[in-house]
Amino acid sequence: MSFDWAGLEQAVQDQLTSFVRRMRAEHPDDRLYAAAVHAFHAETGSVIAWPLVGVAGERAVASAAGDRCTPGELRWSPADWPWQLDPGPAEDAWAARLEEAATADGGRRWEPVHARYLRTVVKACRAARRELLAEGTVGREFLVVAMDEARELVPRTLTPAQVRRHFPELDAEYRETARLAALLVGRRTRELIALAEAPPGSAALGREQATAPWAPTPYRRWWSGSPTRV
Repeated sequence: MSFDWAGLEQAVQDQLTSFVRRMRAEHPDDRLYAAAVHAFHAETGSVIAWPLVGVAGERAVASAAGDRCTPGELRWSPADWPWQLDPGPAEDAWAARLEEAATADGGRRWEPVHARYLRTVVKACRAARRELLAEGTVGREFLVVAMDEARELVPRTLTPAQVRRHFPELDAEYRETARLAALLVGRRTRELIALAEAPPGSAALGREQATAPWAPTPYRRWWSGSPTRV
């Protein structure tokens, strides 16, 4: 079964750019700083739901924070941003076609189809930022990010410098994992044991990461490449 990946990418890109333009027009006095594709939901072998799109402005996020937290705590929490775009009929139709492709052949295609779907969203985020920058809707500081729950897609949509500036915890996690990957197995094991016993929050890698079946971080593949720069 063939699938229109270029069409899917364009659909995500168009949804991002149109929503950013709309928020720019409706809130001309706010400084927009980001858009995010978020709330990814998939169930292996069955459901792939279309994600949400959020747009963030400095004033809007500060207002949403109110007295319950600081604006900094919500800055990269798109589920808490006040401007959200739900999928419409066209997006639900894309999700249905994607599910059909992923569940074909008794589900044997699920993993590669789902992985390509995530890569397509990342490409759409990069393309949307380029388009918005080129037309002057946003400034160069504006980011478009794919933000899954584990934040594994974040560094795939941004440059290393952007990750270091806006997501320093991910940068520190990558650097620590890359350092561990370069060690001899015996020393790496000892250091992982020490990390597992360290107090929560005291190291770049937490206990869960240190005790899981260990492998170099997926960021390593991205960091050594050349992500699209604008």
